[in-house]
Amino acid sequence: MTEPTTEPIYVPALPARRNALAAYGALAPDVRAAVTPLWTVPPRVGPPRTPGHGRPHPPDPDALALGSHVHRALAGIARVQRDRPAWVDTRHVESGPRAFATGPPPLRPVTGTERAAWQQVACAEAAAAGGDGLGVRVRPARAVSDGRWAEGVGRLLHRIAFARCPVDLLLDLGPVDDTDHGAHRLALHALELLGPLHPWRSVVLLAGSFPRTHPEGYGAALTETGRADRDLRDLLRHTTGGLGPRPVYGDYGAHDPASADRVSDTGDDAFRGALRYTTTRTFLVGEVRADRPDHHLTVRAHARDIVDTAEFRGAAYSRGDRWLQACADGSGPPGTAHPDAWICAGHLQHLTHVARELRRNG
Repeated sequence: MTEPTTEPIYVPALPARRNALAAYGALAPDVRAAVTPLWTVPPRVGPPRTPGHGRPHPPDPDALALGSHVHRALAGIARVQRDRPAWVDTRHVESGPRAFATGPPPLRPVTGTERAAWQQVACAEAAAAGGDGLGVRVRPARAVSDGRWAEGVGRLLHRIAFARCPVDLLLDLGPVDDTDHGAHRLALHALELLGPLHPWRSVVLLAGSFPRTHPEGYGAALTETGRADRDLRDLLRHTTGGLGPRPVYGDYGAHDPASADRVSDTGDDAFRGALRYTTTRTFLVGEVRADRPDHHLTVRAHARDIVDTAEFRGAAYSRGDRWLQACADGSGPPGTAHPDAWICAGHLQHLTHVARELRRNG
């Protein structure tokens, strides 16, 4: 692979946490050249946030701790990006105009129709100063078919027009699954309405299908779930010919779409984790309870199950595949490490597989 142009090839929406940051930083150069992340800074405290509902979340009770949390996240993003472009969404940690923060160029701030007017203006000002543009993240309303939510996008574009900078449309469908047949129609409708509103630098279609809750059969053996987000990409490839720019594929890496909206990466139980592997059409998932004294035996058993499948691409394919192979044959870390390591390995193999697949198939 060669270095990309300004057009992104693959956009994973990732939480700005240690495991995802480490995974992106450890990607092989050919994969990094194809990946332009959308980072979301997760909340520091509080319950899970539901994006797109328009309700302001309670302010963080400790402004100093919040500032440190944001600083660490932005510094971590800047460190792993190594002067490569990415979008940064700080919706969970913005408490007011004076607290608005974004990373150094070429990190691109993100706004949206549900954001306060001060945030939209501050985002545009930061983009104008940085010179690398901004992202407009839109979550289409499934219950609204008359385009009223598209009017909100028009108002936002008018408000930020003073910045005179490139703007990317980040069309976020959130979670989709095998029964969500309306996602394809919703995506087409949104592209038809929003495409003509602006000469977008790029249009990214984000969707995720890694399971948030335990699928049926989740337990000792690996569970297989369909990759509905990938199927959506294939459908759109054949039906968006006359709707403006071809959408860039985006997903949520090897995690569920709500990951960045929670304080903990592993849900309510901080000791729950999973081994995960991405095949062409499915996710292989194995639950692990790290609070049990013999959890390392479960981890190694799941790793052996993964590497024994016909879909395993081999230890040389990525550092995530290498970690799984070492875990399976017993040459990995004693105790098989922490859930952060399992999630990191999952992101590494997923990002590598998707980026190379997109480059190969065009």
